[in-house]
Amino acid sequence: MAFDRTGMQALFPVYFSRMAEKDISKEDYDIACAQNEVNLNQNLETLYQKLSEIEEYLSASE
Repeated sequence: MAFDRTGMQALFPVYFSRMAEKDISKEDYDIACAQNEVNLNQNLETLYQKLSEIEEYLSASE
């Protein structure tokens, strides 16, 4: 099996808000937290897929 270099994918920025801003509604704060959660999950999925590719490559080269 030949190894095809795919390179690293861009990861999404994740910002954890320590507390709600002064003039932000609870709904807006919840939305911002949910968006960060989605970005974090996408980053973890990207890293998992890359590690799976590496593991598959290493097991095939033995």
